[in-house]
Amino acid sequence: MSHPLGDSLEVYSDQGANWVRCTRCSHVIARLEEHWRKRCERRTFPPTKAGPLMTILVGHYVLQKLYCPGCGALLESDMVEQS
Repeated sequence: MSHPLGDSLEVYSDQGANWVRCTRCSHVIARLEEHWRKRCERRTFPPTKAGPLMTILVGHYVLQKLYCPGCGALLESDMVEQS
């Protein structure tokens, strides 16, 4: 049994455990109780990659994209503070 957790993720139940997995390739990313984002492939880009109006964010934020480690499908993108 499964139910959606966004556009490219789902919660999958198997043998009494709940898992987060990719809907494209069914790669199991993490247990539901874990931070699934920590197990994804991560790339960061300048904020202007999201569009020219994001110039004001340069030096403060980056565009972060999270990908499935199994197939490379984009799972999430967000602006995060630059570290």
